[in-house]
Amino acid sequence: MTGARVFGGVLLALGVLAFVASLSVGDGWSASGPRLAPAASAALLVVLSIAFLVRPGDELAAHVEETSRGTHWPTPALLLGLLVAYALLLPALGYALATTIFFWLAAWLLGSDRPGRDVIVGLVLGVVSSYAFSHWLNVQLPTGPWGV
Repeated sequence: MTGARVFGGVLLALGVLAFVASLSVGDGWSASGPRLAPAASAALLVVLSIAFLVRPGDELAAHVEETSRGTHWPTPALLLGLLVAYALLLPALGYALATTIFFWLAAWLLGSDRPGRDVIVGLVLGVVSSYAFSHWLNVQLPTGPWGV
């Protein structure tokens, strides 16, 4: 119970720091501006930390302990490694191809038994989101050697 309160206090400090820092970003509060999302995230972090401080909950600790017993820990570790590899290969392969490979391998690691479908879904996600970012949001993502 004390650990949850300490965790809540650390989260509260981080939330307040993040909120104060977000106030110095940009000029206004428009939805497309750089201030709104960080400020909203920081405010939610403050609310979450207050929940930990007020009611740390022994039930939560028991639930976490019970569910972690059945966790296959190599899977999250491999997913984390895959995410790091994705970030490192993104400039070399380009967003569309790196996202396709990432989605395919992540689905496989999570137990999918249909690799053909996973590659197609990953390709559609990579190409459509790359197009949406570059043409609709005017955010240029890495294209890689293929220019896609």
